[in-house]
Amino acid sequence: MNLFNYQYLGREHLKGLNEYKYNAVDTSPVSIYVMQPFWNRCVEFFPRWFAPNLMTFLGFLLLVFNFVMFSYYDFYFTEALALPRWIWLVAALCQFCSHQLDGMDGKQARRTKSSSALGELFDHGVDSWACFLFPVCIFSVISKSEYGFSPMAMHMLLWIIYLSFIDSHWEKYNTKVLYLPWSYDISMLIMTITYLLAYFFTPAVFHFDVPIINIPFARCVEIIWPLFAICTSVPISIKHIQESYKNGTGYNRTYYEALRPLISPAILFLSSTWWGLASPHMIMQKQSRIFFSAVGATFSNIACRLVVAQMTSTRSDGVNNLLYCFVPIQIMSVYGAFSEKMEFKLLFLLNIFVILAHLHYAICVVRQICDHLNIRAFKITDQSKQPPPAEVHVKHQ
Repeated sequence: MNLFNYQYLGREHLKGLNEYKYNAVDTSPVSIYVMQPFWNRCVEFFPRWFAPNLMTFLGFLLLVFNFVMFSYYDFYFTEALALPRWIWLVAALCQFCSHQLDGMDGKQARRTKSSSALGELFDHGVDSWACFLFPVCIFSVISKSEYGFSPMAMHMLLWIIYLSFIDSHWEKYNTKVLYLPWSYDISMLIMTITYLLAYFFTPAVFHFDVPIINIPFARCVEIIWPLFAICTSVPISIKHIQESYKNGTGYNRTYYEALRPLISPAILFLSSTWWGLASPHMIMQKQSRIFFSAVGATFSNIACRLVVAQMTSTRSDGVNNLLYCFVPIQIMSVYGAFSEKMEFKLLFLLNIFVILAHLHYAICVVRQICDHLNIRAFKITDQSKQPPPAEVHVKHQ
């Protein structure tokens, strides 16, 4: 276990954990009037010994199962109409159960009085990787075809989701409050419905031109998806940050320090998009799934480090260390330093490397937090032997 004893968190991080309080605001009507009452009922069916982090992890594993299943049956996003129908039903069930587990983990933590900083990191850390898993599985429904998405469109849609996720945590990094985005629960339900439609009517149900405007349904999604995600997150976040500066309720950092968490996502977006567009061997088009996986794992590491910074009130990273491996390979690939076969091999190795590096970071940080707080990740510690749990503030406005 010495491999996982690396200390990623410094003294300031651990001090911030001692002062941790979860402070979130949820204003989504779907969440308040539909999902929250549903989760309040469902969580009662779970025994009190069932750890909240275990719920989070099981939900994540269901998404990984979906990804592996689609990778096996439709690696290149071209076999949607040829896939067995049962796959869509399994995907719908996994998607639905994952959403519910993710929604109930916090309620289970409060119900069992086991809320902690680890719970927030675990929940949002898993969500940061799920930002890749959710849409990539949906891309197998609306796949590459005349009525589907191009690889570049898939890449841009993924980044819309990444932007929405990083935006909410960048907002908390500056305002001290996590404003939960409206788009989350709506998009989760839409994905479940999408799989069910594919099960009952086959994916061909999405192969049509929208009346009046006479353009393929997928083209409409490419427009509506970004508009909905961005309009329900970025402008609101900027407004909240401005108000925190005006009212003095946030950290009132300098502009550079306030924007610092966005440096790594910006570099990753620009470099990966450039690689996808300029690769002489069309690496994004020919190895889309591996390409998206490498970018997604790198983004998740960037996001997790920001989550740690905002929950411990410490300074965020500037340039993520994984980018020092990612960017040089992209530059050499674009300028023709590798043959097609070598470029594909390097992409595969890069994907494996960033996944393992991110898992190492996640495992070490979880172990370090558990040791510091004297808790277990997947087991509820006897509260009679522990100090009172951190106060939790969740507001519905």
